Amino acid sequence: MRTRLRASLAETLPAGNKTVVERLRRGLAEAGLDCNCREAANDVLDRAGLEEELVRRAGGLADARKMRDAIVIVLALLGELDELMPDEPDRSAFHEIAGLFQDVADFAAYGATAAIRAAGQGNA
Repeated sequence: MRTRLRASLAETLPAGNKTVVERLRRGLAEAGLDCNCREAANDVLDRAGLEEELVRRAGGLADARKMRDAIVIVLALLGELDELMPDEPDRSAFHEIAGLFQDVADFAAYGATAAIRAAGQGNA
């Protein structure tokens, strides 16, 4: 019994980027239910889908803001670049600066992805 339950649970796990609402819709359609409640179920799923999308968009916006804040901090650290001279005896300082620039690039890339997520589906 447990093995069968685990197998059926594994089959319901998301494949790709399908949302919970999309998987529920597919499951209801495949079940072939013959009832008058289909319209009510679709209305509930529509509302749940809108709420799910809003949560995903809010998360994207929050992540984009975090990346902006991280970039601001790194930019403050990059202020040390003005104190470096070409004949700096501690060459590791240049590697540290390079690492900070890489951090900005990484944070910006993640922030861009988060901002696209905040735009919502269909707004790419």
